[in-house]
Parts: sequence; structure tokens; C-alpha cells
Amino acid sequence: MKNIYFVQVGVAFGNSVYLPYATGTIVASCKSRPEITSEYAFPDIIFKREKLVDVMKRIVDPYMVAFSCNIWNIEFNKALAKKVREKYPDCIISFGGHSVGHTTDVLEQIDTVDNVTFGEGETVFPELLLALKDGDLSKVKSIAYRKDGKIVKTDMACPCDLTKLPSPYLNGVFDNIIVDNPEIDFSGILETNRGCPYSCAFCDWTHGGKKMRFFPEEKIKAEILWMAEHKIEFCYGVDSNFGMFTRDLDIVDFLVETKRKYGFPKIFRTNYEKNCTDRVFRICNTLNEVGMDRGATISYQSLSPEALKNIGRKNLTLEHFSDLMHRYNEAGIATYSELILGFPGETYESFCKGICTLLEQGQHSSLYVYLCEILPNAGMADPDYVREHKIKTIKVYFKNAHSTANSNDEIHEYSNLVRSTDTMDEDDWVRSNLFSVCVQCFHSLGILRAFALYLYYEHITDYFTFYSGLSDFLLKSDGKLGELWRDFKSRYDNSLKGNWHYYNPLFGDITWTHEEGMFLQAAYSWEESVEELLPYVRQFGIPEDILNDLVTYSEMIIKKPGDKKREATLNYDVPTYLENIYERTKQPLEKTETVFAILPKKPYEDWKQYAREAIWYGRRKEANIYHKDEYSVKKTQTDK
Repeated sequence: MKNIYFVQVGVAFGNSVYLPYATGTIVASCKSRPEITSEYAFPDIIFKREKLVDVMKRIVDPYMVAFSCNIWNIEFNKALAKKVREKYPDCIISFGGHSVGHTTDVLEQIDTVDNVTFGEGETVFPELLLALKDGDLSKVKSIAYRKDGKIVKTDMACPCDLTKLPSPYLNGVFDNIIVDNPEIDFSGILETNRGCPYSCAFCDWTHGGKKMRFFPEEKIKAEILWMAEHKIEFCYGVDSNFGMFTRDLDIVDFLVETKRKYGFPKIFRTNYEKNCTDRVFRICNTLNEVGMDRGATISYQSLSPEALKNIGRKNLTLEHFSDLMHRYNEAGIATYSELILGFPGETYESFCKGICTLLEQGQHSSLYVYLCEILPNAGMADPDYVREHKIKTIKVYFKNAHSTANSNDEIHEYSNLVRSTDTMDEDDWVRSNLFSVCVQCFHSLGILRAFALYLYYEHITDYFTFYSGLSDFLLKSDGKLGELWRDFKSRYDNSLKGNWHYYNPLFGDITWTHEEGMFLQAAYSWEESVEELLPYVRQFGIPEDILNDLVTYSEMIIKKPGDKKREATLNYDVPTYLENIYERTKQPLEKTETVFAILPKKPYEDWKQYAREAIWYGRRKEANIYHKDEYSVKKTQTDK
């Protein structure tokens, strides 16, 4: 028997690792065909990022080693392929996956690779194995290979019939992986369809085609049951537009029913349909009722008309966005919005004021800003597109937020990020990064949100002025926050180093985004942070008694480890004033003695648990902030 080893190395998130779904589906397809299993054996899927010397001990007498390539493992794969070639010179080495692209670049650049597969490996790879038996690869579609010193690329195969693909879960592909690794909390992938009708230039999803294709519902439900039986806590739905189809409601109902019966999966996260339809609302509501969701996505990517035109994106109207925010808030469903920094056509002003527009429309709880990355299969990777928009990129160390801080760094992975375009130079890119971090930390995570809302709704200053000024203030501040802020700016200025995550062992052996790191530092040293920030806030002329109430309210409303029931007497009914703003029923700030009491249900025990559960797991649902069910407001007297 000829041994086929698959390599799909993932990222460790604390003690959690995803099951190697992409290669698992290929193994399942191969094992379903007797003409393949009679010739080939599949002894192992290598999925943990270990030292190369340790990985090589597990590869014994290989006929082929096949690598699933993505931005988080491509360099590891190259290094391991070189080791395999040195030890087993006759072993066939095959690359596939998103980072391979649709070109022959990998074969041209990496001499250890013998062939590459394009598109859907479940159909391409079995045909490759069968063709290797007689040595004629020309009849295999969607591959490129070496022959007589030249590179040959075959025609692309048609999209496969998903109804005929076996399941790696149900066919036992992952059974030994789970048994052999009891120390790992595995996460699962759920795929109900393939394809995407949209053509966003920054996305590589359309490598599977624009036409939507569907897996059978009975298979999907059986996979959900398998996850429940194997106690898979986190399930990630990898559809491009979940909620686009009526049957998605049935799938979610089954997920909820399964959790109620078995307790698993505990969380289901997915990519929702772009237009946020009634169906998506019903799905989010259903998941929210049993605590399975991590919030509903109401995303924009950009609010610049020029940038949207350049990336082929069309947004919701602001009126629709505002209505959706109100609807989700009324139902008690957390929402989050996402923007991407670096699109051609975006300027410093358009990007920052776009963020402020979302705040003005009611997105106060959860905003995420990502850096634009050039992916091999995306439209933005086209050389003509790059030249047209004068895109300059930087190759920086890849590091997923919330990954294990002290993981194996024997081999570095890299991201290819947009650093400047014809409309945003490098300095403005740095300023835009700092502004976005400022808003995410001090507004979305709540530190100065009460002050910003008061200043905006009392027509004293707008969000852009407040947060751009705060960023400038922190650059000159002598306190701990200022020191950290200057460190962040230095990292962006010297972006080729790419060390853009915050790490502090106080908050666990985990990396954090800059806004999360700044928030954790501010919350941990709350009194020092207030003392450092107050001089900036005071310059806006807020009456001293209102200012003091806003300070007290902000200190009370943000959760901290070890919190106990406590109360404070305010001169104004600040809690109700802010609640009305969130509910779009803004009323004047009432001067009335108000007892504001915090009633923690389940306090966090320490800072590591708080960071993990309130910020990592719970950021989208504002788990770091007390909501109505954990505080009370009682007016004691009113000044007339």
C-alpha cells in the first residue's frame, strides 16, 4: 500500500483547534472509492503546528504528502515539504488550497512541489491518485504538474455535485484524531452550500463559482448530531451567505434542538447574508434565545462611494442600517459591524468619518476594523488592478488574534497587507489605524462612550473631533495609556515588523488586538486611567456635576473581575438618558438624585477569565458591560 499523508496545520486558539475539515473531505472522498483504497492508505492528517523534527517522525515511508495551503500555514508547508524531499527524495509532494491560487506560480517558485491542484479537492485529488497509477496526468482536470522540465496546466474542472460528496465526520475520518488528542478542545466546520453570487474584489470566495450549490439537508443534520455526540463546543458555518435560503431556518432550528437535547454545539457562528433580511433576523433571534450566537453581523466594509465602486460592493442604505440596529436592539440581539481599511478610493477622512457615521446610526456596541489583505484568488491580486490603484503592500508576520502567544515560532507565516493606495498614503494609513483603534477601545468597549454620547447629543462636539483629538492627546500623554498608544503608533510606522498584537501574561497566554489590549490595560488600572483621561475630557466644558456622574457611571457600567453588588448616587439620571439614546428615544438629561445599582449575576473570578470570556468570547455581545438585567435605576428626588 502506498501511504498518502495530508498536512493541514491550523492555528491554536488557546486550547482550541479546528478539525482539519478541508483535507478531511478529500480523505473521505478517496476512501469512498475501492479502486483507490486498494492501492493507497491514509495513515494520518497532520493538523498541529509542531516542530518540523517532530512532524517528520510521524511521516513514515510516504508515497505522497499533500498540503492544504492558506495564509496561516503556507511557509510551514514549504519548510516541511523541503524536509520531506530531503528524507524521501522519491516522495510526490502536492500543494492545494486558497494560497495556491489559480496559476502555476507555486511550481515556478518552489522546486520541491511536484504538482498543484486547483478548486475542489474532493473530485480533483482522487482523479490525481488514479492517474498516478499509470503516470499520465494529462487527463486530470484542475491540476498543474512538471513534465520533461516544463510545467503543464490542465483545463479547469466543472464544480462538483455536492450531493455525492461523503462526509468526513460521518465516515470516521476524524475519529482517531479526537481519541488521540484528548487534551484539545476541537472546533468544527459546518458547510451547507458553496458558491457566492457577489464579486467583491477583496474576497476569494468565488473560487468555488457564483452559482449556489447545496449539500443535502439530511447530511447537514447528521453532521450536527455528530458534533453534539463528540462534544464539539464551537461550530463555524463557512457558507458565504447564511440566511439567504429558506432551508437555513430549518438548519438553525435543528442546531437549537440539538443543543437543547445534548448541550452541544454550544456556539454557532457564521457569515450572514449581506442584505440582513427578515430571515437572518429570525435566525439570529432563534440562536439568541438559547445563547448559541455571537451576535448578528450588520457590515459595511466601507462607506466611501469611491471605494465601494472599486471593490464591486453595494451597501445597505443608512436608513435601513439604522432600522436594523433598532430592531435587533429591541429584540436583545447583539450586533456588530465590520469595516476594512485599505481599499482603493478610501481616504483618511472618508474612512474615519465612515466609522463615525455608523456611530451616528446607532452602532455603539461592537465595531471591528480589519486590514485589507491581498489574497491570491481575489480580484485585488490582479496585477492590472494593483497598477491602476497604485497599491503598495507590505509582507508582515501573520498572527491571529487570540492565538497562543508562545506557540511554535520556528517558522513565520506572512500577510500581504495594503499599506498605501493612490488615495491614502502611508502616514494617513497609520492615522486611520490609530483612529479605528481609538473608537473600538474607548467607544465600542465602553471606556469613554458615555462622554462621547453626551457631547454628541448635546451638540457640543461630533465623534470625529472627539476621537481624533483623543488619539492626538494620547500620543503626548505621560501615563500608561499614552505609553501604550505611542508603542502602537511605532508598530504601525515600522509596519514591516508587523508585530501588531498586544501581549500581557496578566491576561493569559493569548495575543490581543490593539484595541483589546488598550482596553484591558485601562480596565486593570482603572483609577490611573481615569486620572490620565480626565484632562482631555474636561476641555470640552462639561459641567462638573455632570462630568462626575459620567465618570461614576462609566466606572460602574464596565465589568471587572470580582465585582460585587454596589451602588452609587448620581446627581442626574445618566443611565436612563443613555438608555433612551440607545433606543432612539432621546430625552433631555434629567437632574434628579438617582441611585444606580450594579447587580452582578456571575462575576468573573480573575483577569485571565475576564479577558478570555468578556473580551475574546464575549466582545460581540458586550460581555464586558452591564446591561439592564444586571443593574437598577431608582430616582429619589427631582429638582424642579
